[in-house]
Amino acid sequence: MKKIFLMFAMIFMFAACGGNKEAAQKVYVVGTNAEYPPFEYVENGEIAGFDAEIIKEAAKRMGIEYKWLNTNFDGLIPALQTKKVDIVIAGMSVTPEREKAVNFSIPYLTSNVAIVTNSKNPIKNMNDLSGKSYGVELGTTKEASARKIDGAEVVPFSSTTGALVALKSGKIDGMVLDESVSSKYIEKNPELVLVGVMEGEPKAAAFNKDDKELMENFSKVLEEMITDGTVAELREKYKI
Repeated sequence: MKKIFLMFAMIFMFAACGGNKEAAQKVYVVGTNAEYPPFEYVENGEIAGFDAEIIKEAAKRMGIEYKWLNTNFDGLIPALQTKKVDIVIAGMSVTPEREKAVNFSIPYLTSNVAIVTNSKNPIKNMNDLSGKSYGVELGTTKEASARKIDGAEVVPFSSTTGALVALKSGKIDGMVLDESVSSKYIEKNPELVLVGVMEGEPKAAAFNKDDKELMENFSKVLEEMITDGTVAELREKYKI
C-alpha cells in the first residue's frame, strides 16, 4: 500500500513541476522602451522595430522563449539589476558608467547623435547651438551629449515623445537623439529640421552581472547574425 501511495505521490510531483520539458521552459523577460522608432515602437499592440527583430531572431537561434516588458528608459537598468527583466534591448549605448552596473553583449551597431530643431527656431546650423535649451530622454547618453554643447540648458524628459511635444510647442529649442530616430521624427513632423550630427557610441543588449552565460550565448548568436548578413538586412529594412 505504501509503495502504491509513493508511486502516486511521485506522479503528482512530476506533473506539478511540469512533467514535460516544454512546460518547464523558462520564459525570459526582455525590457525595452518602445518609444524610439525605428529601434522599438508599438504597432498593432505589439513591440516592433529593429531591436524587436534582433531579439526575435536571436531567441529563435538560441531556442528560448521570451516576453516583453515596456517601461521608461531610465528604469531599464534598475529592472535588470533587480532581475525583473533578463535582457534589455532599447537602442542602449555602451558607456563605462553603464558597464559598472551591467554586462553588455557585443555591439550590433553604432549610431550618430542628431540635433533636431523646429523650423521656426533661430537654430539654423551647428554654429547656433550655444546657449539654447535641449530636450533629452532621461537616463540616455544623449543627456551627456547635450551637455557638451557650450552653454546648453539640458531639459530631461521621461520619454522622447515628451521632448517632441515640448519642441513642437516652443518650450525648448532643440532635441538631442539618435540620428536614425531623428529621421523618423522628421518624416512624420515636417516642421522639424536636422541641424547636425555628433559622433555616437556603440549599441548593445544589456544583462545582469550574474547572467554571464546568457550574455555570452546571446553574443555568440549576435555575432553569427552580423557575419551572415542578418543584421545588415535589418539595418537596410529600417534605414539605420
